[in-house]
Amino acid sequence: MSILEKRLVVLGSTGSIGSQTLDVVDQLRMLGYAFRIVGLSAGRDSDAFRAQIDRTKPRMIAVAARQDADRLQIDYPDTNVCWGPDGLIRLAQSADVDLVVNALVGSIGLEPTLAALKENKAVALANKESLAIGGCLIQALLRDGSGSLLSIDSEHHALYRCLGDRPIEEVARLILTASGGPFLRTDASDLAHVSPEQALAHPTWSMGKRITIDCATMVNKAFEVIGAHQLFGVDFARIDVLIHPDSWVHSLVEFVDGSLLAELGPRDMRIAIQGILCHPKRMPTGLTRLPLEKGLRIEFEPFPHARYPAFATVLQAAKLGGSALAAMNAADEVLITRFLQREIPFPSIATGLHRILESWSHEIAPLEGTIDLQTLFRVDAWARTQSQKVRI
Repeated sequence: MSILEKRLVVLGSTGSIGSQTLDVVDQLRMLGYAFRIVGLSAGRDSDAFRAQIDRTKPRMIAVAARQDADRLQIDYPDTNVCWGPDGLIRLAQSADVDLVVNALVGSIGLEPTLAALKENKAVALANKESLAIGGCLIQALLRDGSGSLLSIDSEHHALYRCLGDRPIEEVARLILTASGGPFLRTDASDLAHVSPEQALAHPTWSMGKRITIDCATMVNKAFEVIGAHQLFGVDFARIDVLIHPDSWVHSLVEFVDGSLLAELGPRDMRIAIQGILCHPKRMPTGLTRLPLEKGLRIEFEPFPHARYPAFATVLQAAKLGGSALAAMNAADEVLITRFLQREIPFPSIATGLHRILESWSHEIAPLEGTIDLQTLFRVDAWARTQSQKVRI
């Protein structure tokens, strides 16, 4: 095996981040890096997943349903095919894996993250929900073991680059940028009438459905703030968000001497993915450079908290602690689905989150003890049930 070879598992390989990860691996191989894809997972059997299997020839694959696994095992007899949550854990804990890329969406990503860290693996985490709902469990494993975690997120990656080796005591605040999503300029009275298609039309990024709606409500930005708090050990009071509609500036760090460092770059997740795969090196990406010579306007605006009430609700849950964020994440998934199916209007996502947090505070929090994985699963199930029937 080459000294430089990295052996990867990609969980959620057919999604946006997963598929871009495989593209980055191909690009890095052309630059002389040696990567081997040991395992892939996808939600279901599909032409896209089979094309990835044929392209990367993994030793092990996983899908959600047993019938899909049985079908794939027949067609790929030399590949170890597994299924369900246990399949994800088996991939994450495989002995011949150096790096687990977790590009799953939702709370399903938490257990394989924990499983990989228990085996002292390196985890490249695109699953923001893991860090939000299971941050205390993740931090305990990082503290007690030799595993490592880096976030595949454009804002978090920019913070890594700006901070470098500077001690956190020199930081006055971390500043994340937000485009504002598709409804930044929409009159508040019109939000009740926006369609799912309008909400999915993000002005600067191309992403999956859930994260795109989360960008419209700013739940995604709240998760990023929580992630920055967990990753860098900075108080919530020292993490700010600015509106930056063009998305050229991904994050800024303001130091105690009043100076700032910012990372600018193309609006392309492959930079963050490649940065993590090659960490701490920088390698050519082949992406189009920013058109600085043609003129590039960079504008910031204060974050309009009243326009994005879900942002404050999710951050309130983070500060309450316990299983509150598990309830928020589960409720968010259900409410987004209801909106996409045209059962509820867009503002009801934020309203529903607020009501679920109120219910959690009265029904769950007073009885809550030690937080473990089973507690988070129970609260997840409770919140999903509540979100299906909550009156909005």
